[in-house]
Amino acid sequence: MIIKILPAQIPVFWETIKFCETQVNEVSSDIRQLYLNNLLHSLLSDKAQCFVRLDEKRVLIALMITKIEKNKITLDNYLHIQTLYSFRKVPDRDWEVEYEFIRQFAEKAKCKSITFDTCTEKIMQLGQLVGFKEVHRSFELNLEGVYHG
Repeated sequence: MIIKILPAQIPVFWETIKFCETQVNEVSSDIRQLYLNNLLHSLLSDKAQCFVRLDEKRVLIALMITKIEKNKITLDNYLHIQTLYSFRKVPDRDWEVEYEFIRQFAEKAKCKSITFDTCTEKIMQLGQLVGFKEVHRSFELNLEGVYHG
């Protein structure tokens, strides 16, 4: 069962959200608190959404954070999956059901597409399983501590 956590319920899930977020997204320790404060603000104001999947005993088995964004050129809305974390191995069929739920949520929010970023092979495979196509790859060169003599 997949449910959307209401903004008023976020404090109850906050420790779990922080855990999932720091496991999935590589945020350096020097900005982690600012990053998490920004996420909390977004969740409490419903600018970001938290979805959880519960098993038949209502035990949390997966968590997803999404944000509805706007393309700066086309001005079309899109749903960006920011975080996807599973507490246990889940069959691909269950991911397909979850994707359908998220697709319907995106359509109701008048989104033209759904996006996600990852460097994890398993997440790439899950995306491809439900029809996502690779659009681009990002690379970063960290200049901190580099001598420019």
